[in-house]
Amino acid sequence: MVVTERSGATHAGDGTAARADGARPLRRRRPLPGGRAVVGGFLVMAAAVGIFAAYTGATTRKGVSYVVARHALSVGQRISRADLTTAPMVLSPTIGSELAFRDPARLVGALVVGPVQAGELIQASSVVAGADAAGDRQLSFPIAAGRAVGGTLKGGDLVDVLATYGSGADATTVAVVRRARVVARSDTSATLDPAGTAGETITLGLASSVDSLAVAHAVDAGQVMLVRSTGASSSTDSGTYRSPSAAPGG
Repeated sequence: MVVTERSGATHAGDGTAARADGARPLRRRRPLPGGRAVVGGFLVMAAAVGIFAAYTGATTRKGVSYVVARHALSVGQRISRADLTTAPMVLSPTIGSELAFRDPARLVGALVVGPVQAGELIQASSVVAGADAAGDRQLSFPIAAGRAVGGTLKGGDLVDVLATYGSGADATTVAVVRRARVVARSDTSATLDPAGTAGETITLGLASSVDSLAVAHAVDAGQVMLVRSTGASSSTDSGTYRSPSAAPGG
């Protein structure tokens, strides 16, 4: 007896016979994620985004726009809107609220009393804004530090210019100018005061030509003393002083 076997019988499980017969093999479709899986994935992604946002928020701070110089500003220059721009930066609360400016309009017309470089933050100590910016005429003169508040004057200070004429009992001291604005101060060692001793150079902003003439005369003809009057009340003296011994009947 001859026994024959169909090849398809021995490979029934591998789909060979089915392919030979023209039938398509049956394959199971992969199921789509269920609703819970989708929601879970979304929550994981949202948590990751939240963690990243919290991290970046803790490591970076948003800058606030402050006024900076569009180009270099020189001492004595009047600021125009074209001189200003803004830039975002992070400042301490004290500097941001008291020493810097956020509105360029506040600085238009201000007087520069300290050099400012291009892109530099404009600070209150570098400018004189508002009504205090008056003083288009500028005059510089050398003076000993001991006659200029110990060399501690700085740009923006107000000073009374006193001058003493004569000597001894006949000397007279007068107030030449009240509340003149210090525009700049230089303490280079090469500076000599009128007496020939090392000192500093003070630049004043003066409101009138009469004031500039009076200060120039005082520097050349008398002994000048500067009195810081920043924040001081108005003067009540007559503006002239002579030694009591020089007064009639003294």
